[in-house]
Amino acid sequence: MAHTASISQLQTPPWALVNGDLVPYTDVRIHVGAEALTRALSVFEGMKGYWDSAGEVFAIRSPRRHYDRLCRSASLFHIPIRFSYDEFLAGLATLAGELLVPEKDLWFRPTLFVTQGHWGEATVADLVVTAFSQQKHDPDPMRLGVTTWRRATDVVLPTRVKSSANYVGARLARIEVRRLGYDDAIMLNDAGRVAEATGACVLIAQRGRIATPPTSESCLDSITVDVLEVVAKDLGVPFDRRPIERTELLAADECGLAGTISELTLVSEVDGASYEQSGLLAQLRQRYLELMRGDLALPGVDLVPLVDGSRQPVPAGAGVRVG
Repeated sequence: MAHTASISQLQTPPWALVNGDLVPYTDVRIHVGAEALTRALSVFEGMKGYWDSAGEVFAIRSPRRHYDRLCRSASLFHIPIRFSYDEFLAGLATLAGELLVPEKDLWFRPTLFVTQGHWGEATVADLVVTAFSQQKHDPDPMRLGVTTWRRATDVVLPTRVKSSANYVGARLARIEVRRLGYDDAIMLNDAGRVAEATGACVLIAQRGRIATPPTSESCLDSITVDVLEVVAKDLGVPFDRRPIERTELLAADECGLAGTISELTLVSEVDGASYEQSGLLAQLRQRYLELMRGDLALPGVDLVPLVDGSRQPVPAGAGVRVG
């Protein structure tokens, strides 16, 4: 996505976290013989932290869910986990305390790189956490094209594993549609139905209902989509998880992309089909951001405070300020 993909590409933060220790970002290294490079063997998460509206507390959304998904990805790829949830969260707080600035949020990428072992024997992985600043402004609506590249099925490349290898096809898809002037690509699954975009899930709205493909349609098991479903139901908007045909996507009233970085970014066009910009998805995005900023609270939407306005750790159990 033109307005989100450059978050990590254009930044060189001073610090990263390697197995719990602060390391200068430019000094982080992986050996050329590591399976992380020779077999693309790494799993990762994308996590977003938000300042509340008053700038007093910085909290991260759904950290336990992300930790659990990272552990699941690692388990399915036979990568051992050597750190607890509490250690994981403490590391995020340490890195946030070094990198946060008052006017910007922070996006974290915890990655398990397999650094030792061979074909599943004696596997060891390093946890490297990088984090990058993100502006608070709303992104522009996106123009998408449907790519000829397909999303792999679960028995080819498991969709429940958030792995770097899963994004090789997405890279080809994005390159293809950008040649046509689009911001990002919609990928279909092996059956020709909508799977996801290259780095986010697809939502449509039509006749007062929101729909998104389930994981069985070859899309990521998205934590952001889970949160948006909770928010939609609180708003009284029906939220369906079901297969979506390509023509249904093109005929929908609204379209959006959901992901940790994307949040819920509205789509203005897919292959020449235009979408409304002030309907259900715009309303859902607004409520989601109000929750992330601590202006509202909703059961099922978790925000865990990490640091305060002076970048000091927030005591465990402290709540997020509600405006």
